[in-house]
Amino acid sequence: VLDEPTAVLTTKEVTKLFELLKKLKERGVAVIYISHRLEEIFELADHITVLKDGELVDTVKGDAIDEEQLVHMMIGRDLETFFPTRDTSIGEVILKAEHLKAGHMVKDVSFDVRAGEVLGLSGLVGAGRTEAVRAMLGIDPLDGGTVELDGKRIKLRSARDAFKHKISLLPEDRKHQGVLLEMPIKHNVTLTCLNNFSRAGCMNLKKEKEYVDRFSEEVGIKAASLDNNVNSLSGGNQQKVALAKLLAGESRVLILDEPTRGVDVGSKTEIFKLINAMVEKNFAVIMISSEMTEIIGMCDRAVVLREGKSVGELQKDELTEINIIKYAMGVTDDEIKQKK
Repeated sequence: VLDEPTAVLTTKEVTKLFELLKKLKERGVAVIYISHRLEEIFELADHITVLKDGELVDTVKGDAIDEEQLVHMMIGRDLETFFPTRDTSIGEVILKAEHLKAGHMVKDVSFDVRAGEVLGLSGLVGAGRTEAVRAMLGIDPLDGGTVELDGKRIKLRSARDAFKHKISLLPEDRKHQGVLLEMPIKHNVTLTCLNNFSRAGCMNLKKEKEYVDRFSEEVGIKAASLDNNVNSLSGGNQQKVALAKLLAGESRVLILDEPTRGVDVGSKTEIFKLINAMVEKNFAVIMISSEMTEIIGMCDRAVVLREGKSVGELQKDELTEINIIKYAMGVTDDEIKQKK
């Protein structure tokens, strides 16, 4: 039984894993493969079982269904509505980073993000996307480069310092860095805004409840009680708790690192709607994702990284898998055709 085995693997490691699984199958080994990545399911599975809300939807042969039909079984709607549309007006540049350098992973990374915009950071695993953002925020040492907020140069020394400048990060590692699993949902949500209802060490519990109810409802947390610990929730709802915490902190710039990792297809769409709602309120959003379809479906613009450097920028009408791959791998159109 393999549960999301490729979540932290590189493309090369995934290929090796799939080769191994196919050899095991030929030897008569039965494999149960759990994944939210549809392309993996279609490549490996002879039979596909779909579960929704804890109940069996159906079991079908892998060659008897296509991606659109499978998505419909999983979320009850068609693939065309998977990435919700939004109505925004992109404003001025809020955050700008130039020629960032950090350790051996970040060699020369530049990007900017505007109010009302979703900027994608794309690239292969190990390209330096997460490392560049962490160094920019002062979480890890920044060896070179500049950061500007509203046209003024700043130097961020920690995540706390970034938060004071209204810049927040949703970390890639949700369970260890995004939420406190052993704490109640309500206390997680208000971690970033305790000053709003505490004075001289005393908490205004009524005002705290108002904050918890407001932001929990805003992100759509599904829980029997907000007094329950976060570890009682599904992956999708844990991610919503992390997002509620950022929203409660009243940030202007949100950096979302793999926001849908380990989340079911239905919850992904809900998270996409939340991102749209943030952008429509004039937030600037930076979205790091290893899923090219997410970059294409959600971003107004994307910067592609390769080997620690920003190597290309793609506007909305240029965002295709082929264009992303060209920059991410450093290959030409002819080379891509040959690989096919």
